[in-house]
Amino acid sequence: MAKDNNILPISIERVTSVFKMPHLNNELLLIDSLHSLPVLTEPRRMSLCLYIGMCTSGVATLTVNGKQRSHSHQQVMLITEESVITDTKFSNDFDGFAFLVSYKLLQEILRDVHNMSDLFLLSHNHPVFTLTEGEIFAARNYFHSILTHINQPKKRYRTEIIRLTLLTMIYDMACAFDRVIDQPGKNEKQSRSEQLFVEFVQRVEHHYHEERQVQWYAKQMNVTPKYLCEVVTNVSRRTPNEWIDKFVTSEMRNLLRHTNMRMNEIAEVMNFPTQSFFGKYFKENVGVTPSEYRNGVEP
Repeated sequence: MAKDNNILPISIERVTSVFKMPHLNNELLLIDSLHSLPVLTEPRRMSLCLYIGMCTSGVATLTVNGKQRSHSHQQVMLITEESVITDTKFSNDFDGFAFLVSYKLLQEILRDVHNMSDLFLLSHNHPVFTLTEGEIFAARNYFHSILTHINQPKKRYRTEIIRLTLLTMIYDMACAFDRVIDQPGKNEKQSRSEQLFVEFVQRVEHHYHEERQVQWYAKQMNVTPKYLCEVVTNVSRRTPNEWIDKFVTSEMRNLLRHTNMRMNEIAEVMNFPTQSFFGKYFKENVGVTPSEYRNGVEP
């Protein structure tokens, strides 16, 4: 497989320029049949959007950030921004439907931070989970409702109706979210903590290349490092350092496996002072050396 230093993006804008799929500006794209998706042999990186795919038959396997995932009947798959996808394989009967939703749209419609934190926890901790038959049926109905309005470009309040329908679907699936996340004592009083958690993860997503200190993020958020640690751990069951390491090691894996960048170049891009520090960090967090990982050794 040919590799270079650029992993091509998957964005709503890019997909709509290649495929004729129903979409709302660069905010929302609908995929009516997962069976029609192209097989990816070259790596692609999700850009500025969240993939929400629902399988209705068959099985798909794909590698996301170096980990093989399986997507089968009545399962939802969530693929987040910056995730790298490759090696997709579909069974002959694989099918389903999917949404590509921009993070800008999600942030605008999910003003209730409780729901936003649920989506963050699901997408990062439970990227594949099972729905009931009724939940899949309801999601399909929401999909067709949105599709109907997308296909009526001159309809008054079209955009508002589409946004509200998407928000309603997310509310309707809240029980499934709670069932998967299964956090004891979860209630509306946690909203302030959840808001801080979401803000923290968003900041890490955008700054993990340069910043790996909890103190830096706490300062940007105007809270103490101790308070940030307590909040993030209580909401997500992961410490801030674990979240930072997750993003950093995921990107290092992608650069090692899917580009021809030299070790010193990756160390520089990831803001390590030396290649030696980069190698030590990778070995401590992944379990093998960067060279071993690039050569196919799995931890």
